Amino acid sequence: MTSLFIAAHVIAAILLLGPVTVATSQFGPQMLKAAEGDDKALGATRTLHNITNSYGYISAIVPILGIAVFLMDMSTYGTQGQFHASIVLAIIAWALLFFLIIPRQKQAMAALAGEGTTDFAKNKKQLAMFSGIFNLLWVVIAILMFL
Repeated sequence: MTSLFIAAHVIAAILLLGPVTVATSQFGPQMLKAAEGDDKALGATRTLHNITNSYGYISAIVPILGIAVFLMDMSTYGTQGQFHASIVLAIIAWALLFFLIIPRQKQAMAALAGEGTTDFAKNKKQLAMFSGIFNLLWVVIAILMFL
C-alpha cells in the first residue's frame, strides 16, 4: 500500500507542481508585455495566473499524500531527517505561493484590467524573486526525496 501512495505522491507532484513552477516563472515577462498593450501577452498572462491559482490550490494533494506515506511507514521515514526537512520546505514554498506570489499576480491582473495601479517593473522583479525561490525549494525537496 505504501508503494501505491508513493507513486501517487510522485505523479501528483509532477502533474500539479510542474505547471505551477512554469506558470510562476513565465507570468512576469508576459505581464510586462501585456502592460505594453500586447493582447496575446494579456491572454497568456490570464492563463498563467489561472494555472498558478488553480493548480496551486489543487497541489495541496501532494503533501497530503506525502504525509500519508510518512505516517504509514513511520519506522522508515520518521527517523530520516530529510523527510522532516522536506515537509518544512514544502510549507515554506506554499506560503510563498499563497501569500506572496498569487496576491502579486492578482494585483497585476487587476491593474491590467484597469481596476487598480501597480508598478509593473517592480512587480515583475518581486515575482521573479519569489518564483525563483519557490522553484528552487521544489528542486531542493526533490533532491532530498532521493537522498
